[in-house]
Amino acid sequence: MSPHVMVVEDDESAREMMDIALSQAGFAVSAVSNGEAALDLLHRCRFALVLLDVHMPRINGLAVLAAMGAFRSRPPVLMVSANTQSTTIRQALSLGCAGYLAKPFSPRDLVERARWALAGPEPVTLH
Repeated sequence: MSPHVMVVEDDESAREMMDIALSQAGFAVSAVSNGEAALDLLHRCRFALVLLDVHMPRINGLAVLAAMGAFRSRPPVLMVSANTQSTTIRQALSLGCAGYLAKPFSPRDLVERARWALAGPEPVTLH
């Protein structure tokens, strides 16, 4: 069964590129254009991964990520944004995102980072 991934991106062309790249890589994709739709869908469906833009109208990605903190269980979240300010990245990481992918990125980079996020943290080995 293909991992079900949600793409939350307000820019239509970026959302389309992400949907196509992930679908061609074998992921099942649900794409929405804003934070409100993302939270609604998260309450109704289970996802293996969420790809979440930072800057969106009404509810931004950081607010969506913060709201997801109240969920009993939540999928890993990979933030995707052109905003590479260290304060924004630190805030996203403190809210529990698994990683941060800076725009622009290639479809190949997107798929690799999605697979990385789905793999979860590497096991710690003690010697």
